[in-house]
Amino acid sequence: MNDNRNHFYELADKSLVGLTELGGSLGVTHCTPPQLSSLIATARTARLQYNNARLGKRLAYVLLRQRREEADTFIQKSRDYFRGIFGPSWNEGWTAIGFENQNLESPNKDAGRVHVLGSIQAYFGEHDDKESPPLGVTLVGAEQAKELLSAAKNGTEACRFDQRSKREARDTAEQALENKLEVLWKELETVLAPTDARWLKFIDRIPGDPRVPERVEGVVASVQPGGIIVVDWPDAARASRYKLLKQVVGVDPEPVLAATVEDTDAQIDSIPEGATVQLQVVASNGVGDAPASDVIELQAA
Repeated sequence: MNDNRNHFYELADKSLVGLTELGGSLGVTHCTPPQLSSLIATARTARLQYNNARLGKRLAYVLLRQRREEADTFIQKSRDYFRGIFGPSWNEGWTAIGFENQNLESPNKDAGRVHVLGSIQAYFGEHDDKESPPLGVTLVGAEQAKELLSAAKNGTEACRFDQRSKREARDTAEQALENKLEVLWKELETVLAPTDARWLKFIDRIPGDPRVPERVEGVVASVQPGGIIVVDWPDAARASRYKLLKQVVGVDPEPVLAATVEDTDAQIDSIPEGATVQLQVVASNGVGDAPASDVIELQAA
């Protein structure tokens, strides 16, 4: 889904460039560059805010797990301490610090943890002579563990709500952008023939030509100091973008994607000095990929 969303934004950016370059000459009236630019910016902002909210929720749950562990440690330590006061097995006395139903097991739900911590806090409020500062079993310790756990729990609930609202805002903004793009593409159908190559200024394929691009021929590359390689190649018919593949001999078991560009040149950085590198270029469009170009091999400086 994330890859599809990235592609959606790539198409939106591409359409904006095409609209800016050709919209006037083609007489496009139902979508203007300022309108499309504003919708793209709004959608991107909403997407960023959602991603931040999602990260915030993840971090909130990390904190909640930490607070649960701290609360469990305090409860277990207190239970061991209170065995010397109430006895080793459950009896009515244990209800004073929240251990009820003939059970001395530590609670595994947050509500149970808060109940026990609050009961310990209340018990020490009435029996301050029973506290054990050397062990850290005190009213302050119980109060702190309870408040930190409660705050962390509330934090996760707030983050869940925030993520949900940010997701709805993102979806609304992206839908508005998608609607405007569809308006643009529909209008382009009235001014561009299905096989017009100018479609590639707006989208990643020519609607009336369901073919992958032609194969890239004539790739050239030059080596520059500092592990830099500059690669250039001619246009390939029907290509909307190009994938540059590299394989460092003895390092990469197979070619890996080094860059995806819309232009007919690219630069690769940080190649180890003296390394032998094999390069290929693959022309691509919305239909698919052309066969890779011939391999060129060179040695990094």
